[in-house]
Amino acid sequence: MDALTWMVDLVKEGYSPKNLAQDDEWTAFQNDKNAFMWNGIWMLLELPKIKGLEWGMTPLPQIGSQKGAWANSHNFVIMNKRGQDPNKVAASKVFISWVSQRSAEWAKAGQVPARETVRESQEFKSLEWQPVFAKELPYVHFTPPVPGIADVRLETLDPAINEAVLLKKEPEAALDEAAKQADQLLKENKQKYQGA
Repeated sequence: MDALTWMVDLVKEGYSPKNLAQDDEWTAFQNDKNAFMWNGIWMLLELPKIKGLEWGMTPLPQIGSQKGAWANSHNFVIMNKRGQDPNKVAASKVFISWVSQRSAEWAKAGQVPARETVRESQEFKSLEWQPVFAKELPYVHFTPPVPGIADVRLETLDPAINEAVLLKKEPEAALDEAAKQADQLLKENKQKYQGA
């Protein structure tokens, strides 16, 4: 709640204009009308293309009592089902390991490799901005690995943040309502996906 209150206060205190649409901060930043923006790694490849734009990157500041950064991940999955060919499962593991060992190449698009040996490699450390993201790994928070969690977030947390930042609801009320909705959706998903 501290982070959302901080964001809302930026609007209330006039540091940010009211009623901005999604990605307006990105448009303003590209046009040299915004001092900073928080966004995802997907912006990393676009920023160098903007002629004349001076920019840099830094880890997120601490807001509230502890450091935190939201993260997401690409995943390779081997399904756990009966009757799988053990040779195909073994081959899948070899392929996943092969890709992971070479993930410094993947990092050039902005991602931080999961494999520590790759993050410690000179190839990764020589990248300009990706090592900055890697500094945040000790306090990264992922959504819990439960069935349907991405939809739950999209239907509850994201709208709550929007309502608060658009000054339609106070942060605590928006998050409390989202938590109740999320609990219900998670309960439904448990029944839907696990039959429990």
